[in-house]
Formats: sequence, C-alpha cells, structure tokens
Amino acid sequence: MAVAVGIDAGTSSFEIFVLEDDNPLLKRTFLTSEVKKKTEIVLKALKEINPDVIAGPSGYGLPVKRFSELSNSDIALMTLNFDRTVMGVRSLIDLIRKSELGEITWTIPGIIHLPTIPEYRKLNRIDMGTSDKLCSVALAVYQFARGGMPFDEQNFVLVEAGYGFNAFIAVKSGKVVDGIGGTSGFPAFSSLGSLDGELAYLLGDFPKSMLFSGGIRSLLKDKGIKVDRLEDLPNFAVEWMCEFILKGIRAVSVSLDEFEVVVSGRFFDLFYEEFKEYSGIKAVKLGGFGIAKQSAEGAAIIASGLAGGRFKDIVDWLEIQKAKGSVFDYVTSDIRRYLRKSD
Repeated sequence: MAVAVGIDAGTSSFEIFVLEDDNPLLKRTFLTSEVKKKTEIVLKALKEINPDVIAGPSGYGLPVKRFSELSNSDIALMTLNFDRTVMGVRSLIDLIRKSELGEITWTIPGIIHLPTIPEYRKLNRIDMGTSDKLCSVALAVYQFARGGMPFDEQNFVLVEAGYGFNAFIAVKSGKVVDGIGGTSGFPAFSSLGSLDGELAYLLGDFPKSMLFSGGIRSLLKDKGIKVDRLEDLPNFAVEWMCEFILKGIRAVSVSLDEFEVVVSGRFFDLFYEEFKEYSGIKAVKLGGFGIAKQSAEGAAIIASGLAGGRFKDIVDWLEIQKAKGSVFDYVTSDIRRYLRKSD
C-alpha cells in the first residue's frame, strides 16, 4: 500500500498528515514561525516518514507538476511574493525541489486553475481559493461519499475560516464551479480581505505582509481592545465574523441552486454553535479523518489519487489533472499593464 503525505502550510502552523491507502498513520505539526526560522525541520520530518508520494505546499497553486521540475518562475507564481524577505513556504518549496523528495512531490492547483469553473467567473481574479482550499474540497467530497452520497449529487459551499483568511468555494454536482479566496473576499480575523479600489489607489505600492493585516483584530486594536487569539474574541466581534462569513456564503452561492454549507477551520472549532445561531444555517462540519487539519488530510487524499491509489476517483472527478494555465491568465490586458514586476 502506498504511503501518501499531505502538507498544510497555514498562517499559524504547518501540518503533515500521512495516509497508507485509506488508513491514517500520523500527523506532525510545526509552528509557522518555527518553520520560517528553520525550514529544514519539515524536510527532515518528510524524509523520516519515507513516503511514496507527497502533495506539496503549493500556495496559490500550479497545474500538477513534479517539484523537481519547478522553475524559479513556477515558484514565483505559487507564492506571488516579490518582497526580498523569503517566506517559509517559498523556502520549503525550494528545499524539496532540490532534494530527492522532489521526484515524488507534486504541486496542487489553485481553484482558478480548474477547468470546471466558467472563464467569465475568473475575470480579473487571482485568488479564488488557494491550493489548500482545493484540498479541503477533496476531503469534503470524500466525507459525503463515505456517507453514501454519489459525487454527482454533492452540492455545497465550503467555508474555511481560520486565523488568517476566510474563503468560500462553490461545488455543484461534485465539481468546483466558483470561489472567493481569502484576499478577494470579506474581512477575516487578521486579514482585510479584498481592497477597496480607491484605497488601493491611495496606498500605491504596499508589502505582501499587508495582506495579513487590517482585519477584525486590527479594528479591535484601534478601539483599544488587544486580541491576539481567535478564542479571545469578544462576543460582539464573533458576530462581526459571522456576518462576514454569511456574506461570503451568499455571494458564492449564486452559482448554485440547492446546497449545503460545509465549514472548516479554527473559527468553527471555537464558534460553531454561535455561527449556527447567528446564521440560521445547519452547517455540516468538515470532519474528514478527524486526525489533522482538514487541508492536510485533503492534500493526502490528492497525493494518493495522483499516484493512482485509493482516491484516484476523487482526483479524476474534480479534474485536478486537467488544471491548466497561470493565475494571471484572466487578468484583462488593460489591467495587466499595471502589474508589478519581480525584481
């Protein structure tokens, strides 16, 4: 039986999840701050596991490709980071591609790369959901199928709300048909979500790090309330989060008819009941295998499927191997000429 590994590179923690066929074996967790200082600890852990296939951290995503074949341009497209400070994810990608693991590690597409989304919905979009959101979709498809629901009867909005960003993915008949990513949607705990166009104009150039700020936590700070953890949110701020999440669900659900809501992420670990009461939605929790973070578990499912293993049917149904193009493909020419260039 093949040993498949999924990796979640989260805002606050990195997680490795291991499957043997469809049996969970183990998870390993590292603080993101620790990985940024010493990226090789993740590479060492992966080598100790001795996997057959890995779905690697892919950021904004890339059509399926071996890490060993990645160019510097590919890595730039996955991270969209032109700042001189190297982020942990970019450093880890580079370490893996230069190691022997590069031959068995594959990239995961972002939501925008999927052929199942109509082109017009991608208009001037880059972040319709990063690669880890596709991993969570794969886990949700598995969860519904395990409960007896065929792929083509699965209609849901997947909501991920955590420490950093909130994202909303629409799935119709088991296919991804729309998405609002963390940097193109509504405010979250730490991130501002999408930028008002006039604000973007007034800012001019701004650092990548700004995308991680300006959220509810920042608003509370400006009001003299210091909150560093989701669990410390005052009740009124939990309601703010619930409202923004509900707006995201309603925005993306226009691409669906009848649908369920599937929720995952740290916010729902803490405030699931509060969200149900506020929204009136009987949301389904994304439980998966119940071992690791949902996106890490979903990444392992995709890794297994890419290797022709137990979950090949899910990877085929989601048309992951048909993903194509670049995150810039749907930026119109009149907007493209203003794009920032890498140094």
